[in-house]
Amino acid sequence: MSASSNDKNQLVLGYWAIRGLVEPIRLALHYAKVPFTDKTYEQGEGPEFSREQWLSEKEKLGLDFPNLPYLIDGDLKMTQSKAILYYLGRKFNLLGKTPAEEAYVMMLCEEVFDVKIQISDFVYSPKGESKDERKQFVEKTFAGKLKRFEEYFGKRKGKFAVGDQPTVADFQLFDFLDSGFAVDDENTLIEKFPNTKQFLNTIRELPELSDYIAKAQAKFPINNKVAKFGGKVLERK
Repeated sequence: MSASSNDKNQLVLGYWAIRGLVEPIRLALHYAKVPFTDKTYEQGEGPEFSREQWLSEKEKLGLDFPNLPYLIDGDLKMTQSKAILYYLGRKFNLLGKTPAEEAYVMMLCEEVFDVKIQISDFVYSPKGESKDERKQFVEKTFAGKLKRFEEYFGKRKGKFAVGDQPTVADFQLFDFLDSGFAVDDENTLIEKFPNTKQFLNTIRELPELSDYIAKAQAKFPINNKVAKFGGKVLERK
């Protein structure tokens, strides 16, 4: 179990020592330059894949609905990754400038979250272990989902997902779509989606995030150890 800071006045973000569902939240906090304690829990090695590090604390944190990820911000203690993302987006002006922009931000976050769940369902299933099955998933399921995002990125007026400034939608889209491309062993699918590739590069190259993204992707695996794919840090081409 580790934490990046012990300052009791800082936000505390708790999650497994992976990217998983929490990485967009980490990206938002780093972009906004908000100091926070990144409290991570390690899953044990197989075949047991113990969750004891988390379970030993789960009922001791004062959470109404104990789960990972969780956020502690002073007296506020909350769970659910999207609720946390929207709360921080509103608090740090990363949720759009108008009600219409906010609606689009949430729509995009929800849409790509559904894709992330499909990716997770696959990589945590026995099929995730097979290179042939991964190829089929990437070329059929993930590519099919990408078409809508490719069209959206192509018609947007600014370089960000919504409006002319980054929002939490950018961070959710970036990390969750990147986790899908990671399943592509041949690393060729992204070339078929140039608008999506450009968007990912835009976020990856943000001065506020470029160093963190490089370090985080080298430090955190996408999935937990029990997953059939992505349970270790991947060497990306």
